[in-house]
Amino acid sequence: MRLAVIADIHGNMEALQTVIDDADQKGVHRYVCLGDIVGYGANPRECIAVVRSLPRLNTVLGNHDAAAVWDTSPYGMNKAAQQSIMWTMEQLREQDVAYIKSLPSVIGQGQLLFSHANPYNSKAWRYVNSRKYAMRSFAGAQERLLFVGHTHSPLLIARKNMLFLDFHKPKGNTIVPLHPDKRHIINGGSVGQPRDGDPRAAYCIVDTRKDVIEFYRLEYDLQETGRKIVEAGLPPYHARRLKKGL
Repeated sequence: MRLAVIADIHGNMEALQTVIDDADQKGVHRYVCLGDIVGYGANPRECIAVVRSLPRLNTVLGNHDAAAVWDTSPYGMNKAAQQSIMWTMEQLREQDVAYIKSLPSVIGQGQLLFSHANPYNSKAWRYVNSRKYAMRSFAGAQERLLFVGHTHSPLLIARKNMLFLDFHKPKGNTIVPLHPDKRHIINGGSVGQPRDGDPRAAYCIVDTRKDVIEFYRLEYDLQETGRKIVEAGLPPYHARRLKKGL
């Protein structure tokens, strides 16, 4: 099976469509979305519609999704993020709100587990990019491969034994073999708002037959995305940061 894992789209239609077109060309059989379809960007409704149209799709709830339907409070976010969420609330249709409210926070499929942030206590929205939260994530799940988003940065964490973790930050397009006797936490990065210094859209594909993770970075029309953000009256900061990938 070839499974595309996308995360942190954040209302960026140009990046999302670029990623989907690429995944389709690479022979993907099904999709998982790790949440944060909305927030920051100017196309929340359109991104929800595109995600829902994907074949054999599973989606989990992200913290921006939750805030946009008042499942959690947006007031814990920074001011610019709050403004974007409030604007997003006004754009969503009844069916969009119902869809977001229906999303689970964690999904398990055999030896694969999917969550937006930490898979244990999933609505605490912890960033799984440190030894502390990686160890807690491994301890709180039984699956071999744990897929997370939320940090907007690609990362592969391998659990070598009870005490040793190996952290690897994939750069660009790369294929990483998975050790059959190790457990892994996998973050494919952000589709719509990367924050690892690379402005290109990011996602990953897991090939369960070959037992590899394919990390991809793609150029998209970020100028158009930024223009839409500004013209919608959203904080210009969200447009500026797209150009730097920060």
